[in-house]
Amino acid sequence: MARYQPHDKFFHRARARGLPSRAAFKLEELLARYRLLPPDARVVDLGCAPGGWLAVLHAALDGRGRIVGVDRVSCAAPGPHVIIIAGDLRAGEVQAAVMDALGDRADLITSDLAPKLSGIRERDQAQSRELIEASLALAARALRPGGAMLAKVFMGAEFPEVRRLFAVHFSRIDVVRTRASRPGSAELYLIARGFRGAGPEVAAASPSAAMATRSQRDD
Repeated sequence: MARYQPHDKFFHRARARGLPSRAAFKLEELLARYRLLPPDARVVDLGCAPGGWLAVLHAALDGRGRIVGVDRVSCAAPGPHVIIIAGDLRAGEVQAAVMDALGDRADLITSDLAPKLSGIRERDQAQSRELIEASLALAARALRPGGAMLAKVFMGAEFPEVRRLFAVHFSRIDVVRTRASRPGSAELYLIARGFRGAGPEVAAASPSAAMATRSQRDD
């Protein structure tokens, strides 16, 4: 079994490039493998703090397109075409602000959201599911037909149901583990493509107030 080394090559590469965490390399790998960014793409990055994924998206688009980052904690924008919205993803005014900032439907939604873990499995799984539902509810409003979504999920009892929720709204789902993920981590990424639009499960989703969370990206 691989032993986790907190200061492994991905840690050192992130520091050398001035990136806040190793998570940036996960997104770089997935964008290169699946070619999810058309030229001049409009992108929403959920759970954008501390800004590693924003930096990767900005570099990949070479300053073109538009990127809207959303998090309960604000962070610096890496360029003029990046807009940061600090607020709760569940709030109607936050989702409306995302739509206004985009100016049009998004081509891609990225989500590295994770709940603030309590150590109580049932509670943590419920909050993780809640984040997925909130993300899909935003996708119903913001994502163009045929668009894509890249979302972090965790292998566990809830995983089959989470995958099913995505499959209702996207025509193709791939489940991927990245090379930069920590050894032994339950972290996976869903690559969902061919958005079909909002269905009844997404339209009816109204996550409860239990979501006291922000993004948690690996150091």
